[in-house]
Amino acid sequence: MRISSPRASGLSAATDESAGDARRARWLLVACLIGIFSTTFPATILTISLQPIALDLDSMPSTIAWVTTAPMLASAVATPVLGRLGDLRGHRRLYLFGLILAGTFSVLTAMAWGAPSLIAFRTLSQLGAAATVPATFAILFRAYPAEQRVRASSLASGTLAGAAVVGVVIGGPLVDLVGWRPIFLVHAGIAFLALAFALATLPKDDGVRAEGDLDVAGAAALAIATLLLTFGINRLGAWGLSPIPLICLALVPFAVWALVVIERRAPSPLLPLRVLAARNTRVVCAATFLLGAGWMGNFVITPLLLLSVLGISVAVTSLITVPRATFIMLAAPVAGRLGVRYGERRLVIVASAALALVLGLMAVGAAIESVVVIALALPLSGWALGHAQPGLISAMGHAVREEDFGVAVSLQQTANQIGAVVGIGLFTALAADSTTPGPFVLVFLLTAGCAAAAAVLALRMHDSRAIEPHLPPPVDDGREVLPLKQEHP
Repeated sequence: MRISSPRASGLSAATDESAGDARRARWLLVACLIGIFSTTFPATILTISLQPIALDLDSMPSTIAWVTTAPMLASAVATPVLGRLGDLRGHRRLYLFGLILAGTFSVLTAMAWGAPSLIAFRTLSQLGAAATVPATFAILFRAYPAEQRVRASSLASGTLAGAAVVGVVIGGPLVDLVGWRPIFLVHAGIAFLALAFALATLPKDDGVRAEGDLDVAGAAALAIATLLLTFGINRLGAWGLSPIPLICLALVPFAVWALVVIERRAPSPLLPLRVLAARNTRVVCAATFLLGAGWMGNFVITPLLLLSVLGISVAVTSLITVPRATFIMLAAPVAGRLGVRYGERRLVIVASAALALVLGLMAVGAAIESVVVIALALPLSGWALGHAQPGLISAMGHAVREEDFGVAVSLQQTANQIGAVVGIGLFTALAADSTTPGPFVLVFLLTAGCAAAAAVLALRMHDSRAIEPHLPPPVDDGREVLPLKQEHP
């Protein structure tokens, strides 16, 4: 009979515990990915079905278009507040709340009786994504050690991209096949199934939390500033130089000034100075803004080039453009491995520079009116962006303390949303009505410039392996300071 030594037994127990932790982390990852997929894919499912919905509700397509615009604006406004709520009250609780919100208002969306009710219910349902996305990244950051966060972030980023692809691809055919109302009943069922899986899988909120209460005044000031900026830019592209968007944009500096004054005086600010003081916070938000502007501006303009200048049919245009977002999803596993091996900083620099080169290639394709060049460049652009995004998200998580994960990730997400609004508004104004390649060449060069500027900014990023011991010191506000959590492989 073989008798194990105490040391061997201890090693075996430690190995079993490590294997159990790895299994729990994997199931947690699966639960988070299912949840963010279920709350995100409806965002694009109606984008190409506005006409039949308008006829069904006896409305105008221009009015029904708010079914995509209003949720985007609401998410940009609400994401930072919801991210901070997760820091204060627990990210598991926020995540579950997001799934309940998405599912409940999807049921009501299916029962909408007119354009206003449809827009309102879709907006409230999409706030579920504004809750689940920052909560997901905060949960994953706590579950995975520092050197594995970029891998988890890449899978989550790929899932978000895949959700957008699914919405675009299945939206039109499903509306034609079964109508738009049953789609949202099915979505509600998916959201509630994700909720049940999350209840059984996600651990309780027993980790480090931020102290204090929600800064209501700061939340209101940030929401107003964000809404003025995003709404002003969005409507400037749609309405031109009309008074309403110009007034909104003129008020933005005053709203930002009010936010700064409120946050300086708040005992528990919505945007803690220790978060804003970290270099990676500022660099990541700026680079994310640039990538969001360049990517979404290019994303929206490319189909217009194919349709109005190159004379491609709608069906072929869809086939050519869908691989772009698909390759973001396919890049996720590779981006995770490269991020672990070389660090987030190198990953973001190389991927952003590669994206700039590919978008520049698209400018060449537009100039020579070559469908082949555009078709080859589109999936390559998705592949490049799919490598840049996870590194930025992971770097943001490493820049702050554990109790600030939610607000940090939500700031990064908001920077992306604002960048998208700016890019869509600016670049559609430059080229949307053109039937010649010149304006499209200019837009593609500008979007390439955005990606190149993001690569230059990323040179100032600290790699997580360098910054982990050097997180910014907390602000001395008279309260007890929580110790930094040291993570080990």
